Amino acid sequence: MERRQKDAIVQLIAQLASSNRQLEEIRKRRLLRLKKIMAAIRMRNSLLYFIIRNNTPKRLWTHARHGKFWELDIPASSDQFFKECFRMSRESFAFLCNEVTSIAKADTTFRKCIPLDKRVAIALYALGSSAEYRTIGRLFGVSKGSVCNILIDFCSAVWDKLAPKYLPSTFLTQEKIEECVKGFEKIGFPQCLGAVDGCHIEIRPSAADAVDYHNYKGWYSMVLLALVDYRYRFMYINVGAPGRFNDSQIFEKSSLKRILQSPLLSENAKPISGTNVPIVVLGDSAFRFTQFLMKPYPYNATAGNSEKVFNYQLSKSRRVVENAFGHLKARFRRIGKGIDNDIKNATSIIKCCCVLHNFVNERNDSINNNWIQIQTNFEIEHLRQQPEPPYNTQNYNPSAENIRESIASFLCTF
Repeated sequence: MERRQKDAIVQLIAQLASSNRQLEEIRKRRLLRLKKIMAAIRMRNSLLYFIIRNNTPKRLWTHARHGKFWELDIPASSDQFFKECFRMSRESFAFLCNEVTSIAKADTTFRKCIPLDKRVAIALYALGSSAEYRTIGRLFGVSKGSVCNILIDFCSAVWDKLAPKYLPSTFLTQEKIEECVKGFEKIGFPQCLGAVDGCHIEIRPSAADAVDYHNYKGWYSMVLLALVDYRYRFMYINVGAPGRFNDSQIFEKSSLKRILQSPLLSENAKPISGTNVPIVVLGDSAFRFTQFLMKPYPYNATAGNSEKVFNYQLSKSRRVVENAFGHLKARFRRIGKGIDNDIKNATSIIKCCCVLHNFVNERNDSINNNWIQIQTNFEIEHLRQQPEPPYNTQNYNPSAENIRESIASFLCTF
């Protein structure tokens, strides 16, 4: 009996100890929960206090810049000063802004965007002045990186949006042929579509690419091969060939050679001096002589009058492509003085400038003759004369020779 009582007492004590432990755990959990609730209340109160204390418009994150050239100086400037800065009239500028709306940005929570018209102005100023990005950024109150990004975006937008209209890949149409033939007849050459030539544009390649872009005049360049019409407009461009290649090598591998084999050129043939003369383009001595590409007679001290007249008229008519290159480099000084961008961006910049050249030409936005003189003086002072093409000895072509003689005889009758 006594033993059973002792066991009952021990069991009771064990139950009481277990109950105490459970109560202690419950108390600890409640205390921890209370601490979390009090911490949440304190955090909420702190947040409310911060919001009430700082109940002001959110500050935009930006580095303070003070360039107000676009906002203050340009609106108060003359039309002449505007054109000097952006290489086109205010009317052309406004039209261009409407064409490249794809480069516009929207305001964000953190900062206000650069307006579309200012972005276009920055890009045009960069193309027209060749100033450093740092200088342009200070002038417009933006960072150097923003200038670079805006320029690349602008060049891509111009090529995507304006090239199909002002520099289409399908330029060879019946209407275009008739227009160009009439235009070159006024200059003095019959059955002519345009003039083809290459222009070396100075670049600064990396050490790995330097050998390819080193031309035989001793400087680094990228070649722009172009076909130009009687109004100095580019009809076809090939951009990106390294400077060590000559014009003929680039032409032979270009799509232009295939385009000039179109039946349209033969279908528009015209009888001249007893020969059916197709539509032709004019080139210099570097190009291969074919029935669709006329080149001058080789120099001969005893050349007859017909050869001299032909060479004179061809040289006179070919001047359109040389003038087109001159206007391009004079209007867009970043090309004229040399492109310091990466090679992959240099191609985009050149193509953009060619499209803009046609754009302002179509709008009759004339070039300033002073720009041309400045570019000419720069090339003379810095010895950046264009490499002279080697004479192509692959000239014998009976059909082409017959066409050239017929044109020469026709030109002597005037």
